[in-house]
Amino acid sequence: MIASGERAENLEIAISCYTQALQEGTRARFPIYWAMTQNNLGAAYDQRIRGERAENLEIAISCYRQALQEGTRDRFPIDWAMTQNNLGAAYDQRIRGERAENLEIAISCYTQALQEGTRDRFPIDWATTQNNLGNAYSDRIRGSVPRI
Repeated sequence: MIASGERAENLEIAISCYTQALQEGTRARFPIYWAMTQNNLGAAYDQRIRGERAENLEIAISCYRQALQEGTRDRFPIDWAMTQNNLGAAYDQRIRGERAENLEIAISCYTQALQEGTRDRFPIDWATTQNNLGNAYSDRIRGSVPRI
């Protein structure tokens, strides 16, 4: 399959490739490879142009959550932090569910990501996550002062 260069088509090809990779790179045989591929598949669905946006985000969230089952903080702290950041971003954009709850989950994910993705170790990743966290707090519904 040769990509045409069109973004939407390239994302569809990426989704197909990741899905095929998961047929051999199973969780049982290659757990960290499986987790990495789940994270990549989640990112492709997060960016997907085709299909319903709400459904694409739900699939992305599912992929990120699955990745975190094997890519744990103890075993792979940096990958874990990256996936937490990705999961936070998906919840921040989530269409389904209650907006206030989605933002609280996003804030929690970003905060967890900062536990491993520290300023000293990964300054640009830290800055990106801090920016994401700031945006989530800026949009936060719970615990905020009512606007007049």
